[in-house]
Amino acid sequence: MKKIKCSHQYLVGLFALTSVLVSADLLAMSPYVQVSTFSERFMNSSSSELPVDWSIRVWRGRPEIEIVKERKGCVLRLRSHQSNVALYKTVDVDLAQHPHLSWEWKVTELPLNGDARDGQLDDQAAGIYVMFPRFPEFFNTRIIGYVWDSGAPQGAIMESQNDSRIYYVVMRSGMHEAGKWVREGRNVGQDYAQIFGEKAPKVGGVSLMIDSDHTQSSSESFFGEIYFSPKEMVEVR
Repeated sequence: MKKIKCSHQYLVGLFALTSVLVSADLLAMSPYVQVSTFSERFMNSSSSELPVDWSIRVWRGRPEIEIVKERKGCVLRLRSHQSNVALYKTVDVDLAQHPHLSWEWKVTELPLNGDARDGQLDDQAAGIYVMFPRFPEFFNTRIIGYVWDSGAPQGAIMESQNDSRIYYVVMRSGMHEAGKWVREGRNVGQDYAQIFGEKAPKVGGVSLMIDSDHTQSSSESFFGEIYFSPKEMVEVR
């Protein structure tokens, strides 16, 4: 797997490194906006590359990233050994038309003692980060991270202790539902308004992250279908 190293603080710099945009006209016509593009084509590839519309950034360590077959089809598997990695995809989503984000994920190992409330323990087995670029992007991009945390309470919404541009929404906490697929849904437009006190702008990117570097431990997670829709569509189509 090709890996590119950079500082953890430069997550928002991924916007400048990807160029695949979803047509605004296409979004207006579609009942949903597909984000995930995991397919059998990229399993066991000699080039070990993910689909061209995803980019990979590794900040620390040597995580494993692969497409595997499970359940109904292909899913993304992320594995971290004291590492920090993100996959990023540029999108152009108008939340006035597609405010709901739905996804499937499964966590099989959580960072030991990870806790989003503590900057020194801020590791998550799985996170979906929705990005809202504002000029200049590097300094002003706002990010909402929907995370599966080890210790922070489920339902908590908090500012990251390491980056004031990032707010966490703790979707799941601990091992209670680990080892099984969980379907999630959030109204991102409503979350943005609650967190930042104003109407949400367009979404500019989605990032999938896993890390266990702060806790010097390991974690593993899987991601299935991810999409935006006009109304809540948590059930897999």
